[in-house]
Amino acid sequence: MSAVEDAGGAQAAVIRYLNAQFGKKKVQDVSFSKAWYRTGAQKDIWEVEGDMVLKKGLFSSETKHFKFQIDPEAGRVIAYEL
Repeated sequence: MSAVEDAGGAQAAVIRYLNAQFGKKKVQDVSFSKAWYRTGAQKDIWEVEGDMVLKKGLFSSETKHFKFQIDPEAGRVIAYEL
């Protein structure tokens, strides 16, 4: 993993995580609504919000909303909510 310098890098980290978690073939459509950098007293983070379509079966899919927190130094997911 590498440092995340902009919103595009944070979004790429989210896509990598979703593909690893659910499988690349099941994650159909990822759309981002917000991505911002937040400074904190203990640690700075990237926050990313959006929606994804997750393929559930042959003909069914489910839309899920997500929120991720990304470590800007390591580029890894710190916390998430699906």
